[in-house]
Amino acid sequence: MRIVVSGIFLFIVSFNYGYAQDLDKNKSYEVFCAGFYNVENLYDTIDQPLISDEEFTPTGINRWDGPKYWKKIEHLSEVLSQLGIESTPDGAAVIGLCEVESRSCLEDLIHAPALSKRKYSIVHYDGPDQRGVDVAFLFQPKYFKLISSRAVKITLTGDDARPTRDELLVSGEMNGERMHFIVCHWPSRRGGEKKSAPKRMTAALTAKSIIDSIYKSEPSAKIVLMGDLNDDPDSKSIVKGLVTVPEKRQIHLGQMYNCMLGLFERGIGTLAYNDTWNLFDQMIVTPELIRFDFNSYRFYNAKIFNKPFLKQEYGNFKGYPFRTYAGGIYNGGYSDHFPVYTFFVREKK
Repeated sequence: MRIVVSGIFLFIVSFNYGYAQDLDKNKSYEVFCAGFYNVENLYDTIDQPLISDEEFTPTGINRWDGPKYWKKIEHLSEVLSQLGIESTPDGAAVIGLCEVESRSCLEDLIHAPALSKRKYSIVHYDGPDQRGVDVAFLFQPKYFKLISSRAVKITLTGDDARPTRDELLVSGEMNGERMHFIVCHWPSRRGGEKKSAPKRMTAALTAKSIIDSIYKSEPSAKIVLMGDLNDDPDSKSIVKGLVTVPEKRQIHLGQMYNCMLGLFERGIGTLAYNDTWNLFDQMIVTPELIRFDFNSYRFYNAKIFNKPFLKQEYGNFKGYPFRTYAGGIYNGGYSDHFPVYTFFVREKK
């Protein structure tokens, strides 16, 4: 049985979607959903002189025009509108995004018919990436009250170092509870996984420094790191850089728990390359979010949104994410990544 109160589902008996059964059947709970999506090259059609976006213009190699742009907006809004609706009627309360060119793209996205009723607000900063793509954060003000935000620069070194995406810190109150969200898009594996690994370690240590700075004033801070990390949950940047542990009961202050690890160990991924699945899109939390009670918001479970309509239906890439472009050919799809999302639950007082 489920009852809707103030837009939040209260779970009276049990969850029916394969969650870990941690909850007391005789108590009622409320839940919020947090999502993340690499939207793959969400560019407008305007040539910006200071960034390398020429391929996504009407005269560029992709012939990126109004109809293609608006189809992309429609597709992405449809996906985002469905995240978490199996358990929350208003879907995701907060959403992290990456590969977004501009605030105007985000404005078009949140005002698309599929999302407009949610009245999402935007946190976005223009970053230093040469291609002009940034991370961003959407939130529903009815659930999340924004207190502060800032973009944190990642300083890379080496002969091939190029400016990379900032890490976005957003702090506020989720239904009265203080929480922090860090949205990331770490350096790619350009040049090879091994050669590029130090860049992602630098990004991981930058994120760790953000978390440590929060701990100085909030020793029990609730922090959710989300993003396309361009590494898997067992990669060194995540295990050693962020200091993640595989078991909830092993965690101590200064460590983190990777919500996606169980999915990864079962061979489930968010993107595919050469018939191999990776799980680069992750959500990682601090200890206060995984305590074994639900007196306040705790992590409950994580999912990958990989419904059939998001998959390539035929050809050599059947089952892969259905992309907007593939091999230089316009497919009219969604993204080369599947979105991920998590549920956080607390006991109703």
